[in-house]
Amino acid sequence: MRHPQSPLPLASPMGLSLLPLVLLMIWLILLSPLALPNMGGSGLKLPQNILTWAVMAAVTATLWLTLPANSHISLSVTARWLLLAVVILAIPLLYTSPHWQSAGLARWLGLAGGWVLYVSWMQYRPPHFARHWLFYAILLAAVFQGGIALLQLTLPGTVPAWFDYPMKNGRPYGVFQQVNVLASFIACGLALALMLLLLPDFSLTQPKAERGRRYSLGLVLVLFPALLVWLQSRIGWLGGGISGALLLWLGWRQAKKLTGIATGLMLVGITIALIFQINGGVETVEHAASNQARLIMLQDSLKMIVEKPWLGWGYGGFEYGFQHYRLAAGLSTLGLGVVRHPHNEILLWWVEGGIAALAGMAILLCAGFRLFWLSWRKHGVSLALAIALLPLLLHSQTEYPFVLSSAHWAIFLLLLAQWDRQTDKATERTTFPLITPSFLRAVVPMASAVVFIVASIGLYANLSLTAVERNHFTDIQPARRAMAFDPWVNTERWHYDQQTHALLMYNQTRDPRLLENYAQWAQGYLARRIDKNVYASWLAIAQYQQDTATYRLLHQEAKALFPTDPRFLTDLPE
Repeated sequence: MRHPQSPLPLASPMGLSLLPLVLLMIWLILLSPLALPNMGGSGLKLPQNILTWAVMAAVTATLWLTLPANSHISLSVTARWLLLAVVILAIPLLYTSPHWQSAGLARWLGLAGGWVLYVSWMQYRPPHFARHWLFYAILLAAVFQGGIALLQLTLPGTVPAWFDYPMKNGRPYGVFQQVNVLASFIACGLALALMLLLLPDFSLTQPKAERGRRYSLGLVLVLFPALLVWLQSRIGWLGGGISGALLLWLGWRQAKKLTGIATGLMLVGITIALIFQINGGVETVEHAASNQARLIMLQDSLKMIVEKPWLGWGYGGFEYGFQHYRLAAGLSTLGLGVVRHPHNEILLWWVEGGIAALAGMAILLCAGFRLFWLSWRKHGVSLALAIALLPLLLHSQTEYPFVLSSAHWAIFLLLLAQWDRQTDKATERTTFPLITPSFLRAVVPMASAVVFIVASIGLYANLSLTAVERNHFTDIQPARRAMAFDPWVNTERWHYDQQTHALLMYNQTRDPRLLENYAQWAQGYLARRIDKNVYASWLAIAQYQQDTATYRLLHQEAKALFPTDPRFLTDLPE
């Protein structure tokens, strides 16, 4: 009940306890759909990912600041095992090449920061009436993405300009950069819709409200299967199909009639989608080239592991190591492009980190299997949450959704915490002495505040860089002013843009120092990345400077990597 003297609901203890959940709902429903301008890529190159990390930091800070003073801080068995895995996965950072340490550290910090959010959410106890709001907020976010995709496929002229997400080859991508990322998001939403509909734990006591809730979820069960058919994402089909079948099996044990209706609604959606597609409404996608590329990545990644099984190739160095491993074998980027990830999260850590990373991954898997076994014995909401995570987990083994979309990572962590709390609540937990909670209540919000500030500045700098790049570097000063306050988030991209701008300035000033600086930068950059444009620019500089040795070495490597690029087909005359 609201205190009579409290001017705002959030000023009351109950209102304060709602604050972390309200922040998440604002992000999921209002902020995550925003199509922020970007130049593509993954990770922190995407402004939505930076925004997501800012929200994660804000939620973590408010969680700890609003915890009741007398509450104990505890770690579940799963949380302790996951912490051990995170610590072990840091070991390869000690022997990673300096060229790649920044990228390797960034990925490990993403893992460690995720563990902090997961554990923080484990401590959170929302008011009883709001205990299911997170599930509905995630589902609403998926419904919005699905609704926009549906309009793009059927009535493209009706999509609002602010949400007119790009389509590639006739396939909608939503707010994400890739159709498979949208598909796994929809598949996760489908699993949540089935869980909310079929399990009695989520039913409302008022008949009219419950009827409206069921009708709404029923519409979702028609929409999402139809969209998964149209998106033609195999991982979307796999994640949606397996999680959907398991949840229908789970629902059949408790509500046979309702489960039959849910099955019928999903079949209606699939039937409508197939009829629409057969009649030419959606063009069929060919997957043969993608299958071959993934098989090559898998085979060559395993060969790299065999070559360096103990220490690995170095955290952050997969892009460089994979291309140069194939280069040494006389192979190019043809049919693959520049491979920056082996399309399997476990494989990536193993290739880069060797036996230590494999041990960390094994602990993560064991902790997950233990939690699943406990859920299997309990059934109910615990098992349903495990199933709802499957689309995201399966996707992480065929691509890199957590790098392409930090929203996927945040949602995975939040659902994992809900699952762990639901499953492990009766098992032994580690409770810290009273001095430790006081320390954590001070340190975690302070660290989260730092992350929030860095991410906020990084988001502004990211958008500034995008504006400069879209304007073809005509005025680089806005980005320079923004980057003066960005210590880390966009550093590599800023250096790239500076050097690109320097080449344009050389055409006006003819200052030879600009070319010298570019060559020095390119040498360090190509020790981390594979970029045909940097190769081409450095080659032109070497040719202009009559540096024959550098030119021939660069040309040989660039031509072997990109054999069809016309810039590398001719060599200097003898």
